[in-house]
Amino acid sequence: MPHTILQQLISFKTVSKDKEEGKRAIELIKKELSNLSLFINEYDSNGFASIVFSTKPTKNPKVILQGHLDVVPGSEKVFIPQIREGRLYGRGAFDMKFAIASYIKLLKDLGKDNLKNYDIAVMITTDEELGGEHGVKHVLNQGYRAKVCVLPDGGENWSFQEGAKGVYHLEVEAKGKSAHGSRPWEGKNALEDLTDFLNVLRSEFVKEPCGDKRHYHNTLNVGKIEGGNAANKIPDSARALIDMRFTPDTKLEDLKKLVKNTQKKYKNITVEELATGNSYRVDKNNRYLKLFMRMVKNKLGIKPEFIFSHGSSDARFFLDKNIPTILLRPTGGNIHAEEEWIDVEDLQRFYRVLKDFVTKTGRINSEPKGA
Repeated sequence: MPHTILQQLISFKTVSKDKEEGKRAIELIKKELSNLSLFINEYDSNGFASIVFSTKPTKNPKVILQGHLDVVPGSEKVFIPQIREGRLYGRGAFDMKFAIASYIKLLKDLGKDNLKNYDIAVMITTDEELGGEHGVKHVLNQGYRAKVCVLPDGGENWSFQEGAKGVYHLEVEAKGKSAHGSRPWEGKNALEDLTDFLNVLRSEFVKEPCGDKRHYHNTLNVGKIEGGNAANKIPDSARALIDMRFTPDTKLEDLKKLVKNTQKKYKNITVEELATGNSYRVDKNNRYLKLFMRMVKNKLGIKPEFIFSHGSSDARFFLDKNIPTILLRPTGGNIHAEEEWIDVEDLQRFYRVLKDFVTKTGRINSEPKGA
């Protein structure tokens, strides 16, 4: 069952920065699939491991199933999987090791038929929580393409993700001149200049509460501020980390221009880009997506709906390559929290729909209606 494999995967402390643990988890997966006739390509970018299992010796399969092994940090107990009242708890249970566990079982089950009848690939990476530059982006740059990608790292409770905001991470640093706290005229307070810069930048964004339940607007979060080491000393340096999210209606270049124009007012402030990611929208009329939605409705009795995400995912790299991408998840919750969980029964239902979808679309010479 998928949840049995999932418990094994949860026990690996695959925190994004622990590159070696990610590699050990990949070795487990290779072992699990060692009896199958699969073509394997392994990649490394800046120490981050990725692996692709394919049923054909091609970089252009019909279907790519994608998932990331890496997780955010947590206490020791979150890496000990537990089942309570029908829920499986543990780091990565919902984000998104459940999908990889489903892929492993799927390949094993299809192997009982004949994998040669299928043209599919499973792509597993280890750096999504850090931006995906060395994972999905790197692997796709090796030439991988597909007619469709299934990426269960968006949507919730069987809702399909219709799009997501882009991301723009910055580090802002202010330089000043130290002096005694009682003589501020002899120094230049870097922390005051930094907070002034942040307030000016923040004024360009919507304030909460905004009145929009969907919160379909750009946001700015100051995640960290450092500066000074004593109350009676004027700080000569200060630093802040900023997380901006922007809708598909805003261009990344517009935010960059806003930051640059704000920075011009402060000669002692420098800005460094840490990460960027495009916003995206999926094609809701794509035949593969519509087929998946029909399967959810007909097999589970669930009327699919669309939701818009405030967070980003590796889907943006597939969509940048014009690869249609399906994003949905079964029932679960508390992503990145101590009590992250997935509903065990719903995981089984997800697996059944996934298997039916791949059986219908991943077989050689098979196409969904309308193709």
